[in-house]
Amino acid sequence: MSNNRREFFRVNFNNALEGEILIPEHDFLAVQIYDLSAKGLRFVSSLNMPLQTELECRFKFLNSSFIVEGIIVRKGASNGEIEYGIEFNTDHDTYTELFKELNKYLIRQRKEALITE
Repeated sequence: MSNNRREFFRVNFNNALEGEILIPEHDFLAVQIYDLSAKGLRFVSSLNMPLQTELECRFKFLNSSFIVEGIIVRKGASNGEIEYGIEFNTDHDTYTELFKELNKYLIRQRKEALITE
């Protein structure tokens, strides 16, 4: 039985995805996104932000650019930096587009894995 309690599948990246977050009263902060789902993402930063901080996330994934609002719902230490879990607050169209791109990515990963076996 799986220990995954997530409602939505999450894509983990071997090489982090480049992104930016905008925190109120700050400039954009470049971040490395380590996993992504249609409802959120995980990144690591040296900036210490409190839980429930609202922010804006910007990133490109496959053929689409995304700008989504989110809130910090999880935080913890990771190799001397702070790891954050963000929950998105998206409209239906953005959610659908992100879900579609995540599926494409997983299909490509599986095809590449089959070819290399």
